[in-house]
Amino acid sequence: MRFKQYVTEMESITLAMDSEDLVDIINQQLEAELSQNFSSSESGFEKLREIVSSYGGEMPPLIDLDSEGDEIAIDVNEDLVLYVIYSLTDAGDYEFYAEITDEDGLEEIMSEEDDEEEKD
Repeated sequence: MRFKQYVTEMESITLAMDSEDLVDIINQQLEAELSQNFSSSESGFEKLREIVSSYGGEMPPLIDLDSEGDEIAIDVNEDLVLYVIYSLTDAGDYEFYAEITDEDGLEEIMSEEDDEEEKD
């Protein structure tokens, strides 16, 4: 493959990442890949980075991860956000949930959490 062809393909992958079908595919892969717990929060984020980058998205390096867990929204391109929640389990490993969504979807996720907190 020539370099120009490679660049063109990478641009089309990045642009295609905005399609709803591709977002669904990425979210299915996230669900499958995160079904098992991780020995550290860093290893969970490395798996997320691997998945997002395989579809042309970008994740910034994360430092100062909370050892107990956290909820983070990371811009992966101009239109999409990776919503991540991770927590330390009683067994000492980390469980992760992640979803690619847009700003409206992120607001919906956050409002659902607010509603759940009010019920508790």
